[in-house]
Amino acid sequence: MSFGRLHTLVTYLMAGVGLFALSLGGELSPGALALLFLGYALSLPIGPRLWARPAYTSFWNGAVLAVLGLQLVRGFTGAPILPLLLEYAGFLQLAKLFHRRTAKDHQHVQALAFLHLIAATVLTTGMEYALAFLGYVLLTPWMFALTHLRAEIEIQHDHDPEAVARALRSRRLAGWRFLFGTAALALPLFVVTAAFFILFPRVGMGFLSFGAGHGRQVAGFGSNVELGGFGTIRDDPTVVLRVVPDDLGASPPARRAFRLRGTSFDLYRDAAWSRSGSTPRRLRPRFDHHVLVREPRGVGDERTWELILDPLDEPVLFLPEGTIALKIPPKVQRGMDVQRRITIDRGLDVRYGDPNGLAFRYEAILDPGLEGLPAELDEEARDRYLSLPPGQERIAALASRVAGSGDDRARAARLLRWLRDSGEYTYSLEQPDTRGRDPLEVFLFDAKRGHCEYFSTALAVSLRTQGIPARNVTGFVGGVYNPYGRYYAIRQGDAHSWVEAYLDGAWVPLDPTPPSREAAAPASEGFFADVRAFLDAMRTRWSRDVVGYDLRQQVSGLRGFFRWLRSFRSEERRGAERERGEGEERERSEGAALPWKGIVGGVLILFGVGALGRWWWRRRRRKGEGPPPASREASQLYRRLEKALARAGRPRPPAVTPREHARALEDEGFPESEAVQQVTDAYEAARFGGEALDPAQREALKARIREVARVRVR
Repeated sequence: MSFGRLHTLVTYLMAGVGLFALSLGGELSPGALALLFLGYALSLPIGPRLWARPAYTSFWNGAVLAVLGLQLVRGFTGAPILPLLLEYAGFLQLAKLFHRRTAKDHQHVQALAFLHLIAATVLTTGMEYALAFLGYVLLTPWMFALTHLRAEIEIQHDHDPEAVARALRSRRLAGWRFLFGTAALALPLFVVTAAFFILFPRVGMGFLSFGAGHGRQVAGFGSNVELGGFGTIRDDPTVVLRVVPDDLGASPPARRAFRLRGTSFDLYRDAAWSRSGSTPRRLRPRFDHHVLVREPRGVGDERTWELILDPLDEPVLFLPEGTIALKIPPKVQRGMDVQRRITIDRGLDVRYGDPNGLAFRYEAILDPGLEGLPAELDEEARDRYLSLPPGQERIAALASRVAGSGDDRARAARLLRWLRDSGEYTYSLEQPDTRGRDPLEVFLFDAKRGHCEYFSTALAVSLRTQGIPARNVTGFVGGVYNPYGRYYAIRQGDAHSWVEAYLDGAWVPLDPTPPSREAAAPASEGFFADVRAFLDAMRTRWSRDVVGYDLRQQVSGLRGFFRWLRSFRSEERRGAERERGEGEERERSEGAALPWKGIVGGVLILFGVGALGRWWWRRRRRKGEGPPPASREASQLYRRLEKALARAGRPRPPAVTPREHARALEDEGFPESEAVQQVTDAYEAARFGGEALDPAQREALKARIREVARVRVR
């Protein structure tokens, strides 16, 4: 591949990474993205014939000003400012791609791509940013080196466009060895970046966190749940919650039926469930637990499950069956632990405050032997959980016939079996047409099919007509094992509704939806399901180990690192340390003092890796894998010339090119300016054109350099 084509390819890859980064975060509309990438593709075939025309340059200069004016007008008329800025940043990149005439234009493309990457750091916390960052780091050494070579070529042939074109067509200036060699320069950058990341953790999202707190929308956890409608419920396989039971084992089953309680509704009016007015109270931790039912005892059959919840529009905490308490790690702000704001409302509606756009991680302490949620109902609460709107006589008559006689538990069981097991009612994602009619009556007496909210509403209303307090509950039911992340994934399509009935002093869950619901669950097998599982596991690790990295994780990681180092000590020394007692070990593990000697050792190891990489690179060059022999000989000759000029009192400034320095010496009348020009010409021809020097030429140039060294400027 010619040098010019290679440079163009790298430039377009760099610009593509920048535009991809700009597209993250969802701030740009689909139409704007389509136009940006269409212009990106159309700019590729544009060549020097158009660039040389003054009218073409004037058109793009005018277009940049016109689009700027358009964006200002749109901003003053009320359009959101951030998308306007992003659109204009993308258009500036297109303008440069359509007019990439000189090395300076390619430098501008790289600078704009870097600005696009900076924008992505505040637009998204998703794993897609990692791809953009890796692409930019890999392409940056290539872009710098190729653009520098092109700039040198343009300076050397300042007034000779044909010579520049010939150099760009050359295949000897840069090849695959050049690309592999410069790509290796990205390794030290990765090492330094990793060191800064590990040693200086995040302590907060920062004030430039566009989109922080915007969660994924999942119906059923807001202020109300409404029946009715007409059409098909969407079946969404997007993962919103991950469950890690403490009994995972070596070979977990592919599915487990987790029931994760979200929120409850006590008021039924106009075919909709809502929550009666109340003021949530702050749930403060006791020791390190937020108690819901009782204080954990730490003995018996109590279990601990970890849950990882994606940010939702409604910041609800989901509770596995038997949850008695929650363990919620505090946030780290300015190096200090700050307790999360946890509130609890009527009906055991637990929510968290101050969402930051990150996944919420917490632990649920479970008592598997707990049946329902113990509670005491006063008269006011009992009346609230029995209230019904007028016009339920037909449903009450049907419920009385089905429930029969007996205690509350027996009658509730008959109503449950009637809806779930009789076969008279079927589960369907197709919603019946209920326009102008009571949706619950349409379900019970006409359609006899519907989704889980119809079944739960039918049972809750039927129980209330029989004097049994009941409430509608929403949450998730499901769980598909993800072998890549070793957790059970709960998807949006697993959202579910059921009933809690007040029986024998506790709220007991009753699920009237037929088992056929499982057949309508999102697909969990096949190639695409495996791909989704792998990507979700990667996103989870990214969110936990990169985006959510804080001081607590830093200390934990360092302790693990030093434990690994201590594993290489002798057995005798480890035995002596064990004899000091478990108390000292526990004090070490809970103390706040950081092992600074180990940190310094880790930094020294990183610098050692960098020094080893430098030694390896220089060794490769000595073996002939560096620049070609002609280029090395020319560089050595020019270095001798620079030493001679320094002795003569005319050193070359660092910011001046060899060609510019030779011209400056000629203009000021330097006695041996002709010799300087001759050596410079030979250096550039060999360095950038690959022209080898024969022995006679080398000796002649050395003689001219000695003449320069003999000059003594007064």
